[in-house]
Amino acid sequence: MSVSLYLILAALCFSVSCLQRLPRIVSGPSHPLIGKRKGVATFDWTFELRPSETWNDSIYEVVFGIWDYPGFLTTKLMVIDKHGDEMIRRNYENKINCTFNMSRLQVSFTLHNLSKEDQYNYGLHVEFGPVNRSPLTDTVKLRLEDPPEITNPLQRNVTARTGDDLDIKCQAKGVPNPIMTWTRLGRVIKNQTLALKRVRRSDSGVYLCKAYNKAGEDSKEVIVTVSDYNDESPQITVPSTPKQSSEEISPLWTSLLVVSASIILIMFAVLLLLSRGYCRTKIPYAPQIDTKTSI
Repeated sequence: MSVSLYLILAALCFSVSCLQRLPRIVSGPSHPLIGKRKGVATFDWTFELRPSETWNDSIYEVVFGIWDYPGFLTTKLMVIDKHGDEMIRRNYENKINCTFNMSRLQVSFTLHNLSKEDQYNYGLHVEFGPVNRSPLTDTVKLRLEDPPEITNPLQRNVTARTGDDLDIKCQAKGVPNPIMTWTRLGRVIKNQTLALKRVRRSDSGVYLCKAYNKAGEDSKEVIVTVSDYNDESPQITVPSTPKQSSEEISPLWTSLLVVSASIILIMFAVLLLLSRGYCRTKIPYAPQIDTKTSI
């Protein structure tokens, strides 16, 4: 055989093997697909048919749903038939939507408002008909990741007395569950709970509560102040009568002054009236008798 004949046979074999491998999944979502809590997750697939086939004449339906081990479609969430009509599972109307291109054989399904309950294996199932052919399938695990957010401690400043025991918890929320540590001056000293037994003054300082997971990290400073009992001994506060300045007079003295002033005014008025009455009293006129005799 000539070399050219070998090349022709090789090309034919390659073409036949390629046709036998079609249809096939060309591209799909990343494995696993990472989503954010309360966010969205989009599953994109592109598949390929045989050269003479189209969506309308060879595909019965394209299904997106939840898969179970070892690879069975257990729950249909959305279906696209050969005419491009969509069907959504009940109670999922606001949860899922899709876009697709029938000529390019591309489909995209989006889940909204993600929560921990949405962490499943999802997959694509392309069913052919009426010819008895194996369906196209592809699955992907949805995993949620949410950066940590520290929820405890709430106070930034913590005080204690020498000899006391001090326990402070470092708590955070996130997906997956965050790992919590306590550090001081860059050195990890405790895990989730900062437990200081019989604290001393040297335990005073800045402690860092740190939480981290695959999605990120968060931290919060706590300032611990340790003092001796003799430094600030508890004092009993006795309520005392407030001191009055020279300008401040109690209501009792004010009343006495008003009464005294009133009495003085009344006495002055009486004396004035009496004096006027005395002046108006008529004195009887007595004619003067001249004792001198004329010459």
